Amino acid sequence: MIAGWACTVPAFTADSAVQAVVSRCHDSPGAPWYVLPLAWAGLAAGVAAGLWGGWQLAVVFRGRSRSVGAGHALLCAVLPLAVVGALFQAEGVSTADGRTGHQHSACAGLGRPAPHNG
Repeated sequence: MIAGWACTVPAFTADSAVQAVVSRCHDSPGAPWYVLPLAWAGLAAGVAAGLWGGWQLAVVFRGRSRSVGAGHALLCAVLPLAVVGALFQAEGVSTADGRTGHQHSACAGLGRPAPHNG
């Protein structure tokens, strides 16, 4: 779950950076190329964490003779967060997809090219 968020955060960071450039009446080159694949990897990791956690709980609750330990109780508490997190990660994929490529200024065609660093 942590790896999923580590991959998803760059999508939201890039969105903020693009918004900042575009709001100052500059065109933006858009999000870096790696943001969209990272966002997809984050979503996949988040979904995998949720499925794994659900499977672990299903195995424990199916075997009635097994006792539920502290780790399983923690998993019961964290699993809903993983599911909600996956929804936010899906939004991260959508955000990254919308911010890749050239982004035009919000100033109705008055945009100037963004300064090139490098």
